[in-house]
Amino acid sequence: MRTGIATLSVRGRLLDKLPAIAAAGFDGIEVFDNDLVACPAPPREVAARCADLGLAVDLFQPVRDAAGVAPEEFGRTLHRVRAKLAVAAELGAPVVLACSHVGDASVDDPDLLAEQLHALGEAASEHGITLAYEALAWGRHVHRVGQAWEAVQRAGHPAVTLAVDTFHMLARGDDGRALAGVPGDRIGFVQVADGPLLRMDLLEWSRHFRCFPGQGVLDVAGVVAASLEAGYRGPVSLEVFSDVVREADPFLTARDGYRSLVFLEDQLASRLRDPAAAAVTAQPPAPTRTDLAFVELANPDGSPEPAALLESLGFVRSGEHRSKPVSMWRNGDACVVLNDTRGGSRWHALGVVTPEVATVAARAKALLWPAVDRTRGAGEARLPGITSPSGVHVFVSAAAGAEDDWRGDFVPAADVPHAGWSGLDHVGIAVPAERLNEEVGFLRTVFDLQPAPVEEFWEPQGRLRSRALRPAHGDTRLVINVEDVRSRQPREGITQVAFGCEDLLAQVRLLRGRGVRLMAVPDNYYVDLAARFDLPEETVAELREHGVLYDRAGDGELLHVYTDVLATGFYVELLERRGGYDGYGSANTHVRLAAQPASS
Repeated sequence: MRTGIATLSVRGRLLDKLPAIAAAGFDGIEVFDNDLVACPAPPREVAARCADLGLAVDLFQPVRDAAGVAPEEFGRTLHRVRAKLAVAAELGAPVVLACSHVGDASVDDPDLLAEQLHALGEAASEHGITLAYEALAWGRHVHRVGQAWEAVQRAGHPAVTLAVDTFHMLARGDDGRALAGVPGDRIGFVQVADGPLLRMDLLEWSRHFRCFPGQGVLDVAGVVAASLEAGYRGPVSLEVFSDVVREADPFLTARDGYRSLVFLEDQLASRLRDPAAAAVTAQPPAPTRTDLAFVELANPDGSPEPAALLESLGFVRSGEHRSKPVSMWRNGDACVVLNDTRGGSRWHALGVVTPEVATVAARAKALLWPAVDRTRGAGEARLPGITSPSGVHVFVSAAAGAEDDWRGDFVPAADVPHAGWSGLDHVGIAVPAERLNEEVGFLRTVFDLQPAPVEEFWEPQGRLRSRALRPAHGDTRLVINVEDVRSRQPREGITQVAFGCEDLLAQVRLLRGRGVRLMAVPDNYYVDLAARFDLPEETVAELREHGVLYDRAGDGELLHVYTDVLATGFYVELLERRGGYDGYGSANTHVRLAAQPASS
């Protein structure tokens, strides 16, 4: 599949963007008119720079408001378009993007639109250029791809083709079925962008919240698959602009964009009847199941605090690593690894279990995610590690008893009673706002975790945005958080470790008996709790006595408590799910944010 990216999707000046795009591995670019106008180099020099870097100029864009204008204005419009076509010819761009008219002066006359598109096609053909007519989602009279295709057909000129833009189509509620009957050789160009589902002005949504495929929830692959099935064989090019890409390092953005097209190509391979005909290649498959295994605590200074903390939480040192200063701690079925490697990483890590260890590692490599550099002793589990955009190392283990089971690397040190905690329930990871989409993309593209909608919570210093991700099969639950605060430095990495248990009240008594300080809950919370739920008075009194938070959804109930933020930089949540409760206690988050100090 031929890959491309619009220059407006990368930060910086035009000539500075080109090396970043080339280094990422793209085949070509779309030159954005504003970038070229502000560039000191003439079009031929820009084309030469691209050629030197191995980049083709696939598209020049955009020509705005050129068709559907009042007849008396079309002469001036045609003069403007001819000038831009001459620029495109100097760039060597075979296609020029023409957008549907968005202004109040646009004329709602299909015959006039077709006539003017035909005239523009004549002008384009003089340079050997094809026009790709695009329905902007906010176009005045043409805002759906079906309307654009009708205009192209009525224009009846071989140099006038249809532009397919996944964002404009999907934002308007269309999908790949809207391209039924469009021949592939009449599709002039395909642009792709993903996005979250938002209820807002389409123009604002487009300008500020587009993201790369795999980072949003739109069916980008469905639209591109329909184009390829129709016979389109041109570039599949990213046109993403947002507040994030306007500020991010251009080399990181370009690499992230290229990675998203590798993921898109992998999705297409499973959708197309003949992937080879479209030059689409599948990547190693995503895991069929993913389960949480352990959290690894980094202790590069050799501090005694982490071990003392684990003991206070009821963990027992249950194993020693065969070749590294690393120990395993267990509380029932809950596992924590303590890494005492002096001078090692300060980032806590996460362990997951999947049946396809080698395949997941190969998939991560194909998608250009960096591997963790680690040593492996003879006979030890493969345990490949992948570094997420947030800096968290994710280690991949085989299931219990398999050759690459992480537990086989530890020599048992003590027996641990089965009674206690039932294991990791979920893990919270804080990321900077500008890395949120990339973190979601990592978890989705490598592990096929599916993101839930974003939730937003107010806190005393600002707000918290959260997004939970889960696999189709497996008990992995990850919650990605963005702390929007100005009064303190937002945290990064693992900030929450939640464990499950069968009898929370009993476990709370044990924790308090060991001197563990649990988060104080204001009495006003329980007054409100009694008003929201028809709980018996004695139940509310018991929850108040132990400082336990409560939530209910349908027949399911959640009981949970929090520690304050610990010396490790994260807090621990202990919870009990009853009756199939499947959420995270979001109704209580504002109480935690107000009551829990941001640091120990």
